[in-house]
Amino acid sequence: MMIPRETIDKLNELSILSVASRLEIRTKRKLALCFMHNDSHPSLHFNTDKNTWKCYVCNKGGNVINLVMEKLDIGFVDACKWLADQFTIIIPEDDGYRKQFKKKTAKPAVKQKNEPQTVIDIELYEWVVSRAILSEQARHFLYEERRYREEVVRELGIGSVTYPDKLVNALVNRFGEERCVKSGIVKRGQYGLYLHFYAPCLLFPYKDMEGRVVNLQSRYLGTKKDAPRFQFIQNAQISMFNIGVLKELKKGEKLFLSEGITDCIALLSSGRKAVAIPSATLLKEEQLNLLAARNLYMYPDRDDAGERLFNELQDTLGKHGAMVVRVPLPKGCKDFSDYYLMMQQ
Repeated sequence: MMIPRETIDKLNELSILSVASRLEIRTKRKLALCFMHNDSHPSLHFNTDKNTWKCYVCNKGGNVINLVMEKLDIGFVDACKWLADQFTIIIPEDDGYRKQFKKKTAKPAVKQKNEPQTVIDIELYEWVVSRAILSEQARHFLYEERRYREEVVRELGIGSVTYPDKLVNALVNRFGEERCVKSGIVKRGQYGLYLHFYAPCLLFPYKDMEGRVVNLQSRYLGTKKDAPRFQFIQNAQISMFNIGVLKELKKGEKLFLSEGITDCIALLSSGRKAVAIPSATLLKEEQLNLLAARNLYMYPDRDDAGERLFNELQDTLGKHGAMVVRVPLPKGCKDFSDYYLMMQQ
């Protein structure tokens, strides 16, 4: 079914906060707990001027229709149908979809509640990482475009996925359908099972202090304009990337904090010790204590999100007796990745 352009525009003009309310997302001062990860402090932001939303932890956001797609885990057309049904908007030549769709989705929140709760499946995650061999496309992005050091990429266990259907089939054959769905890597959809991550993509393993993989983050390498660039496994543990480096640090050695995972890899490739922290609010007490004992530095990104994270880290770590030293980026560099590439020239 084709949705007319004027209808799409009309749906995207619906109040983002009203739509969030219909989706049972509780907002306060234009903030909410993010439904895409295990959020204990509101990291989902609503911009009523632009009528958009964004989670600065998941690095994911968009317009009204995108919000419905993500919250209900449905496709574009069904998201448009849901909005039309909720706000009594007629879609021309709807071919009788209203009665049929409403019968399937009378209470959209029920779908979310009936889905299996994500279980952190270390064995399954590590199995995926061990088989996510870098493709030529991934190698080109990492080594030619970003110029990361190969030994850093190997040590971090970075891999890639090129054929998502093959990976889903292999996972189901190895672990069974229910376990794969509960792990959050595999999803059930209208047309069967599919990979949670948009592919082709890079896969970055998030490990705990014991070196066990507790989450995966993807970086999309394809050409779909509406595909999210980064994705986590929803509701799984999110903390620091490369947390194991804390065991290697010598007394007084500098530790650099970064907002994004790509900046962290650039820092490591430049010879610096670094961790990536998506949000200060996600850090646990023991992690804050570990960081507070270190000699902390940061190159804040030259944007609002970078400044916000730097201030959050200063406030949060300051309560634990620590200080983060700001290192300014050279003019013309929006983040450390830019600076790193400039140094390679």
